[in-house]
Amino acid sequence: MKKLTMIAASFGLAVPAVCAAQPPQDGGRMFAMIDANGDGKLDKAEITKMAEMRARQQGDPAMASPERVDAFIKFLDANGDGVIDKAELAAKQKARAEAPPPAEEGQP
Repeated sequence: MKKLTMIAASFGLAVPAVCAAQPPQDGGRMFAMIDANGDGKLDKAEITKMAEMRARQQGDPAMASPERVDAFIKFLDANGDGVIDKAELAAKQKARAEAPPPAEEGQP
């Protein structure tokens, strides 16, 4: 699980950062921009396209590798249907926001 978390973190958690952490006034525009077919879900092709864009922006082609895209989907896809919907993004964002700070080394 730690490895999966690290892969998602290295991927930049781009989808939650772009979609779920939108200011409320955004009204989901960023999610809608990534959701090319408008079905309310982000499938592998849509996430891959977004990952390729982020990889170009950051100059790191590894960000769009099939392994990272798959790991990212698995990390966010709570119900295991192979796609990410707004509720899954919101849940992951909420969990990240509520997570306690990591314990410092040598402390309980």
